Amino acid sequence: MKNIRVNILLILLFASFFSIQAQHGIRKRNFDVTTFHEKKWNFMMSKVALSPAEINAVKPIFMEYEKKNWELHKQIRQLFRQTRNGNMTEKDYRELNDKMINNELKRSQYLREYHLKLRKLLNAETLFNYYRAEKSFERQLLNKRLQKRKRPAK
Repeated sequence: MKNIRVNILLILLFASFFSIQAQHGIRKRNFDVTTFHEKKWNFMMSKVALSPAEINAVKPIFMEYEKKNWELHKQIRQLFRQTRNGNMTEKDYRELNDKMINNELKRSQYLREYHLKLRKLLNAETLFNYYRAEKSFERQLLNKRLQKRKRPAK
């Protein structure tokens, strides 16, 4: 009788473990950066009236900028993971702070390059609307995340 209980307990533990691992794996696999960038692009194009020629000229610049930004985002996430172990010295924190600021400077540089390229392709009003659509997407994304957090636990 005791062996049966132990076996059942082990089976339940293994089932729980694999269930959690499967859910974790599914969550990670569901996020595809390329799909995310495409969704952002489609959202922006629904808000901004670009000619087919402008779309063909702007989209590669948009995708290049998004990929560069995503790489910076990944670097920042890795930097913050370093702090999780709690064994950081004053020197480690200084280096981490410098890396974070340098990352932000790169992001600003990428934004400037992006802007200069777009400015050559779009008139001022269209470019303004393009940037506004980009901000609208970010706001919508943030609102969705906030709504998910406010939902009561089941």
